Amino acid sequence: MKLSYLIYILLLNVFFTACAVSNHAVYTPQKKIAAQQLKEDLQVMEETLRRNHPSLTWYTSEDTINASFQRAYGLLKDSMNEIEFRNLLAETVFPIRCGHTSLRFSTKYYQYISKHREATFPLGLKIINDSCLVVTTNLFRKDSLIRTGTVIQSINGMGSKKIIDSMLPLISIDGYSKNFSYQNLSNSFSTYYNNRFGVQKNYVIDFLNHHGEVEQKVLNKFDPSKDTADRRPFVVDPLRTPQQQISRHQRQLQRIRSFQIDSTNSYATLRLNSFGPGLRRHYLRKTFREIKKKKIDQLIIDVRNNGGGIIKTSLFLTRLIKQKPFVFADSIYSTHRKIRSNAKVYKKVIYNLGLFFLTKKITDSQFHFRYFNTKTVKPAKNNFNGQVYVLTGGYSFSATTLFAAAVKGQENVSIVGEETGGGYYGNNGVFITEMVLPHSKIRVRVPLFRIVNNIHYPKNGRGVLPDIEVKPNAETIRLNKDPKMEKVIEMIKQKKNK
Repeated sequence: MKLSYLIYILLLNVFFTACAVSNHAVYTPQKKIAAQQLKEDLQVMEETLRRNHPSLTWYTSEDTINASFQRAYGLLKDSMNEIEFRNLLAETVFPIRCGHTSLRFSTKYYQYISKHREATFPLGLKIINDSCLVVTTNLFRKDSLIRTGTVIQSINGMGSKKIIDSMLPLISIDGYSKNFSYQNLSNSFSTYYNNRFGVQKNYVIDFLNHHGEVEQKVLNKFDPSKDTADRRPFVVDPLRTPQQQISRHQRQLQRIRSFQIDSTNSYATLRLNSFGPGLRRHYLRKTFREIKKKKIDQLIIDVRNNGGGIIKTSLFLTRLIKQKPFVFADSIYSTHRKIRSNAKVYKKVIYNLGLFFLTKKITDSQFHFRYFNTKTVKPAKNNFNGQVYVLTGGYSFSATTLFAAAVKGQENVSIVGEETGGGYYGNNGVFITEMVLPHSKIRVRVPLFRIVNNIHYPKNGRGVLPDIEVKPNAETIRLNKDPKMEKVIEMIKQKKNK
């Protein structure tokens, strides 16, 4: 083979390898976007929200909304990366106080982080009572000082309350129910902390030791490429028979819903983590038939991790609990019959068809949703007549809040836990579209309908408040206890012993 030909082949390989590396490196979360492009994205978002959102000033004055957008424009004097811009957009829409008006990173961002395990803040923390941070995870497992249940006083000199307040606007909330933001931040604290403050080489942690005294320790950032040597490998149990193997589909369903009856036949627990497609009405019918067959008169419905889903499914569960006919929602309406936006909008044609054919014109700015609006609903034939305990928390949102609001106050229902993240008076949803901003490709969710649960509920921006409030604390987290479930089981035992 001629030398010139070998050199030609070698140069081609170098060229294509360089192209591959170049293409792979086209996107990183740190890549800067020009200020002018960011302003154009912000303008597209503002115009789309103003033209389509049904409740832009439901809890906030027009002046406050205007000031929020003007602040954002004023801060766009220089380029930003996607994380910085997403933070700014989140702060800008936060005053709308609509939990469904939320932001997602670009598709490329999620593709990038799925392939790159980068260094991170090493602690998982749970927010308690607006101002307290408690350790749930320490990625440095051999650390004997900062363990699960440790109370953190400050990080790099910033107090826990200030950290919480600065991270709160990263998650949109319904009204003034901060619990939804707190729960989301707690579920992924290190990620949100990284995005807000950046990843640093080390962190000065002030914490309370087991004597209740303030102690200080410096933690390095956690680097997965260097700090995972002590992780135990996952081992498949070779003794499990094929009949014992659980399919992937079954595991997915178990994450969505589960049902069990305690060993003494005293109570049943129905855990519902979603009202999405994975929860079928057939499953609920079957479950309640079994409850009736086994004469269970104490039922726990756990919706603490249920962020919502399909309204019809939520309504069906409500019918299984309600004792009398009820109105599921006093009003559900859109302010238009067509999505108006210059941005790319997912499922635009489908939602436009829904807006046109599923609504009834009341005024030029009110188009009522035909199916649910002021509809009187009868209880299900096999509805449950025993005692019901509904476990709620900050992540109980959207369609879950509709369920909790509808059953609250019924004589045989007790809501136990924490305030829901979804608004008690109402929220926005039904159709929730997503626009893609032209330059950053950040995705902004836009609800198209306003839902008023009941005009007689207080319009104070709060979620559904529990009848019996039970919150975690540092001790229950340290001991891995579930105080809400323990409280309900205690109530059931007391009722049985009477």
